[in-house]
Amino acid sequence: MRNGQAPPPLLGVRVLDFSRLFAGPYCTMMLADLGAEVIKVESPSGDEARRFGPPFLGGEGMNFMALNRNKRSIVLDLKSSKGLEVVRRLASRADVVVENFRPGVAERLAIDHATLSRDNPGLVYCSISGFGREGAYASRPALDLILQAMAGVMHRQGRGVRPELMVITVADTYAAALAVQGILAALIARGRDGMGQRVEVNLFDALIAAQGYRMISRTDRVELPAWDDVCPYQAFQGSDGDWFVVAVVSQANWEALCRTLGRTDLLADPRFADNAARVEHRGALISELERAFSARPAVEWLRLLTEAGVPAGPVRRVEDLFTDSHVLSSRTLVEAEHRTAGRVRTMGSVLRLSRTPPHVSGSAP
Repeated sequence: MRNGQAPPPLLGVRVLDFSRLFAGPYCTMMLADLGAEVIKVESPSGDEARRFGPPFLGGEGMNFMALNRNKRSIVLDLKSSKGLEVVRRLASRADVVVENFRPGVAERLAIDHATLSRDNPGLVYCSISGFGREGAYASRPALDLILQAMAGVMHRQGRGVRPELMVITVADTYAAALAVQGILAALIARGRDGMGQRVEVNLFDALIAAQGYRMISRTDRVELPAWDDVCPYQAFQGSDGDWFVVAVVSQANWEALCRTLGRTDLLADPRFADNAARVEHRGALISELERAFSARPAVEWLRLLTEAGVPAGPVRRVEDLFTDSHVLSSRTLVEAEHRTAGRVRTMGSVLRLSRTPPHVSGSAP
């Protein structure tokens, strides 16, 4: 218990983590933040993410450091009889196993769900893969670039013209969150009948699901929403060259925007009468707005738009977030001590629990 707080929600839950790189480690880090004891199993050469970079910090890859806090690490050779003996002993006392081996690898190593659950029927076994265990794509490499291409994300990002990559690893991030959800659901179910189960999440399905309302269509033909179904909903530049975004998602927003710009004449233009008309005549409207926004610096437009109730915000660089007053005051970023890098600042948990808040007690092992 910390400072009189209730024990963390996953106190007493032991997680055996065979995962590496991104999605699996992010999943187990979220469990660790909630109080689970996470034992990270690494090969004698270590998780390859330790060596992946630049950037490096304290001699280790920053991606590894960012995704493995609050864990302990053990080195085991899973191809040796001694290593497997230790694994099975640990698994027999674990509540959760997380792995992201290629399909078939866990079975060849005899650390698959069927094998480990024989000695521990209450085991929750989570498999995270690129495309799932079955199907035509099961054996394909599942790097984020490939997933974004195959799931239709790059096509949409490029507005159907030139494919563009989303620079955040959205497939891994969302799959990790879904894996945590599945694990917690399986633990709740185990609390009722004592039985564990297999939890499966794959990055391809996660990325398709992340597209939300765009992934629904009639059964007899495919009719998906347009590329840009809201207008204006994009970035603009002020007279100082700084970028900001404006999101007009209601007719009230549109009217407030026109008044703020001093362009109430646009309200009488039938080409811009409602959102459907603005989408149809996007080119003409954006030209008018770009001309209007070029009259003042971005910071002044942001003040005026905010006062008028028009959704708007500055376009930030990632490095700006480390000095952002809101980010600092909300503990979105936290500090921890690392054995080689010293004091480091990293992303905190996005969860806010009033009685049992997530806690960062240490950095990556």
